[in-house]
Amino acid sequence: MVLKDRRFFGAPAEHRAPRAPAAELEAQVACALADDGEVDASDVAVTASGDEITLSGTVTRTEEIGRCSRIALRVDGVGSVRNVIGVWGSKM
Repeated sequence: MVLKDRRFFGAPAEHRAPRAPAAELEAQVACALADDGEVDASDVAVTASGDEITLSGTVTRTEEIGRCSRIALRVDGVGSVRNVIGVWGSKM
């Protein structure tokens, strides 16, 4: 085996652009939901449009639906929450 010095050939690497504000807000809300110990939001999708967050998907208990909205509203930058979460196994 021959060891060679590591070299980079080609164009220099570009810096990644920071996340778009909507993507950053989605990530913050998703992290807040994941960090909460009283709700299983593993099947909840978070979508941002401006400062409005849409929560969609399913949870296991009815009580978790409102809790998801309250968690999202506590995140800085969230102005309103549109909640279309259903309860897993229920008929929608």
